[in-house]
Amino acid sequence: MTRALLTLALVSSVAQAENVNFEVNGKIYTKWLYRNNDSQGLVSLGNPFWPDNITGDNGVGSEFELGLLGRVGKHVEAGVRIASRFGALWQDWWENGDIKYSEENTSGESLGMNRSQYLKLRGYWVRATFPTQWLESVLIGSSDFGMWNEWTIGKSRYIDRDNGKGVFLQGSPHTEYFRYTFGLIALPKLFVGPGWTTGPGDSLLRAPFYSQDWAYGLKFESNPFEGGRITLLGTITRDSEIDTSDPDAVGSLYPDCKDELGNAVPSCQKNGAVDAFSRYSNAVVTLEAQIDTWTGGSFNALGGWSYSRVDPQLATNGVKNNEGVFPLVFDDVHGWFVRARGELFDLGGADGLTLKFEYFNIDQHFMSIFGQRREGDVLLTDGFLDGGQLPTLNLANEFIDFDDLWYESCVGWHGGTVLFEYSTTPVDVALEGTVIGYNTDGQYRDVAEVYPTFLHSDGYTDTDLYDYANVLDRGRDPRNVYRQFQKRLSAIVMLKGLWRTGAGRGLDVGWKLKFIYDKDRRDTSEGMTQDDYLGLITTGRVWLSYPFFEGFTVSLGAQVSFWKEDNRRGTPKAGYGDDSTFKAKPFLDLRYSYEGLSFHYYLEYLYKDAERERDPSRTWHVIRSKATLEVAW
Repeated sequence: MTRALLTLALVSSVAQAENVNFEVNGKIYTKWLYRNNDSQGLVSLGNPFWPDNITGDNGVGSEFELGLLGRVGKHVEAGVRIASRFGALWQDWWENGDIKYSEENTSGESLGMNRSQYLKLRGYWVRATFPTQWLESVLIGSSDFGMWNEWTIGKSRYIDRDNGKGVFLQGSPHTEYFRYTFGLIALPKLFVGPGWTTGPGDSLLRAPFYSQDWAYGLKFESNPFEGGRITLLGTITRDSEIDTSDPDAVGSLYPDCKDELGNAVPSCQKNGAVDAFSRYSNAVVTLEAQIDTWTGGSFNALGGWSYSRVDPQLATNGVKNNEGVFPLVFDDVHGWFVRARGELFDLGGADGLTLKFEYFNIDQHFMSIFGQRREGDVLLTDGFLDGGQLPTLNLANEFIDFDDLWYESCVGWHGGTVLFEYSTTPVDVALEGTVIGYNTDGQYRDVAEVYPTFLHSDGYTDTDLYDYANVLDRGRDPRNVYRQFQKRLSAIVMLKGLWRTGAGRGLDVGWKLKFIYDKDRRDTSEGMTQDDYLGLITTGRVWLSYPFFEGFTVSLGAQVSFWKEDNRRGTPKAGYGDDSTFKAKPFLDLRYSYEGLSFHYYLEYLYKDAERERDPSRTWHVIRSKATLEVAW
């Protein structure tokens, strides 16, 4: 009996010691979507080119996530994340991944793997720290690439946060004067490359070779003096393909070193090695200086250079063959950018009054194929679409819901922003003024074969009713920066604020007013004025927020917009039409949190009246809502 108790105690102590080195966490996420239409799915805007069966505005579904962290040793740890496939509706029940194409299918197994809710290994990593300054840590496996910046290799968007894999080294031979980060990153087959691919799916490639497609990143940081920081960052992205004329290559054109007529191919011989060419390469270098030595303000200067090269023999020209929908200039180009900003605190001795100012100049040929695609912002301005500006044509405004923010490309922008912010106990106010010129201005630009236009380049973008086929009058694509004819000038004025009234349990009143002036002369030929575009966009938003009890807050508000656009769309030969748009959007927002449970419900009614001179006018009445329930432990 005594021996049994001792054995039990020993096993218990070992188990407890193991638990100290092992952590488990979980999360269940559920989402409801509703809209007064007949689409069924769990994401408002999905993949526009490869239609999936999870996109739709009506449905409810859940996802389970499991995270494991193991402390292998004092200086070594490892982790994995496992999550179920998101996309199955609660009504799916038996879906196991089978696809049955019969129209009269009652098996419950008809929608494929998108609806099967299988568990998938999403992310995995091993990190080791070493007692040496030259090599302090090594990370092998998943990363969101947050160690770089938006201009080079951007931080992955939320849904891709564990998809990126690589090897990352960090060290600091001198903690203040020299720190480095090196990364070897496996390129994703999707989105980083010409035509959003590193080869698979490109009609020019018989046997895409993507297992040796890599990006390389190197960052140096230094603090040369107190309050000063300098960061030098360089990245190279390279998409390689095999030389199909090499007789050692699988599927070689000349496996026996003879041509179609049986003649010997000059300089052709087998040597047991296969040569490779660069299908696409992109190099980006940035240098940043941050100065915080003055208590009254801070200053930042950032500049960079890029080189983009595409091989037309290995990459299909999507500008020519895909109606201008392409994520880069189809040519060998190099570009640059500069951005300088400052911030002055307690301006004029007034507590809480801050002045921020920024100058930006981004060349028309600055190309960053691996730059940040969404959930980031490189400029101070509120911009056209509110979500943020990013320096790439490779934006990701898909796999989002109707209430998510949108991001726009700022390639070619040249201008400045002044932003006053005033913050006191009861009131926060911000006033912005921005003027934007365009390095992309030009006449007779080759948009047929070199510069992508993303098919739609006219009019103000309506992100509330966005559709890739443009059947909902969505306006300019946020990725569009090039036009055949352009001479454009834009100005943005924005005022927003929040008043904490203190009434009751804490009533808050918020507001935002924005006006956009957008002028484009388009074709500047003598006497050519009938195509001049003028857009005047006014948007106002106001809301009330009140915490009825602990953890439960209700917000009620409305947004009203009016767009007047002269010569919005048309051609010089057929003529242009003047359009006007009125849009109203009242909304209700509920938030509740209790212990580890979080619930959010958003409901809006969208009314849009588009009066179009050359196209049929149209009116929309849209009711839609989104609810999420999340619990984590």
